[in-house]
Amino acid sequence: MSDGKKKALVALYFTFLSFVMVYSGFEAYFRYRFDESDSLGFLKVNARWYKRHIVFNNFFYRDRNFEEKKKDGVTRIGVFGDSIAMGYGIKDTNNRFSNLLEKKLKDAQHNVEVYNLGVSGYGTKQELDDYEKTKHLNFDIVIWEYFLNDAEPAEESAGTRVILKEKWQGKLVSFLSQYSYFLDYVYWRLAARYENTFRELRNVDMESYKDPENFKRHKKDVEDFIKELQADNKKFIIVIFPFLYSLPSYPALDIHKTITAIFKEHGVEYIDMLDDLKDKQASDVTVSRFDYHPNEYVQRLVADKLYDKIVPLLK
Repeated sequence: MSDGKKKALVALYFTFLSFVMVYSGFEAYFRYRFDESDSLGFLKVNARWYKRHIVFNNFFYRDRNFEEKKKDGVTRIGVFGDSIAMGYGIKDTNNRFSNLLEKKLKDAQHNVEVYNLGVSGYGTKQELDDYEKTKHLNFDIVIWEYFLNDAEPAEESAGTRVILKEKWQGKLVSFLSQYSYFLDYVYWRLAARYENTFRELRNVDMESYKDPENFKRHKKDVEDFIKELQADNKKFIIVIFPFLYSLPSYPALDIHKTITAIFKEHGVEYIDMLDDLKDKQASDVTVSRFDYHPNEYVQRLVADKLYDKIVPLLK
């Protein structure tokens, strides 16, 4: 073998070795150190984020253990909702609005405890079911987090079909994603399908309010929850979250008017977070490019607005 060929083989060997070392470094980082959530559950790194940060209590909610018997003099507040209430994308539960609200109230010498019963993927009907199952916890005040995808039917939603369609990968990509956290992340980082999925989800969520039969069903679910809380003589506040992904060119103003009209009709106290967030950029109010849940800034803002509404109810 000539010296030229030997040098070429040595160069090829070290090039390959360098590639393996660089790839291994990136793979180790994304497999063991990278720590960001993915609100659609498409990325492999999301499973590790979930395992690190989502811990369930004795009632299978993401919170400290609940005590069934309420202590004398304590005002107990229950938070019902979906992944927003649960604090998806928020690593430390102390930084989500329910915990921030509790701390703020306790710092002001109010004897309260706030229990978070948010469940990822829940809609209004499921939240009502959870409220009925946990009545024995004897909440004095209920906070109901409402998101604009709540009109989607839980049993067979168009949103679920969109996610299943967009999550599909070809055989080669699927094979590489299955065995590599790094390549899986790079694929979704470069692919336009992820953002397209959010646009499609927003569109089907908005269409669900325009479908007469579907909206009739959803309106009944909303009114059933309101009537149940009123029948139980509960003080309650509803917090409406907009499509943060769509800020600031917001396409769903009519839906906010439609849903708030129901709350006004029943004399319900509510906070529409669109009023405070409508001029913000999506990147300023969401967890990350891959997670469009409210970030810690929004969590603090919600806690402050709830504090102003809750304090008068404690007197």
